[in-house]
Amino acid sequence: MIARRPLGERGSFTFAIVFWALVTMMLAGLVVDGGLALTERQRAGDIAEQAARAGADDLNPDLLRIGTYKLVDGACGRATAVAAASGVDANLVTCGPIGSVTLPNGLVVPTITVTIQIHYTPILIGIVYSGNFIANASATAHPQPGP
Repeated sequence: MIARRPLGERGSFTFAIVFWALVTMMLAGLVVDGGLALTERQRAGDIAEQAARAGADDLNPDLLRIGTYKLVDGACGRATAVAAASGVDANLVTCGPIGSVTLPNGLVVPTITVTIQIHYTPILIGIVYSGNFIANASATAHPQPGP
């Protein structure tokens, strides 16, 4: 004769399976979306660096011939265009302030700072969280004079 389980234990294993499935999904969401957050932050940093370099490279050629380093008026526009070419919304690119830095050899060169925001939607956490996440990055660059 087969012994029957007591009625109070029916379905307890199903509850455990559902609970652990939810826990596993949440952990997978943290791993996948955490990796996505790190990747987007790194991507924003790379784009900000490239845009700042492009802006710092936009020097006035007439003044450069006499040894003066001065950015043209459209340096921020060029930096924004480089960021937009990388797929970033141009409205989320901030350029400035344009300042200067004194190099070890005593030469004063201009600097340009670019700040980028990238909005992205989480993949697995998006099931319970309906908003977007934001990756911010900022980079400053200056022209590097030759010897």
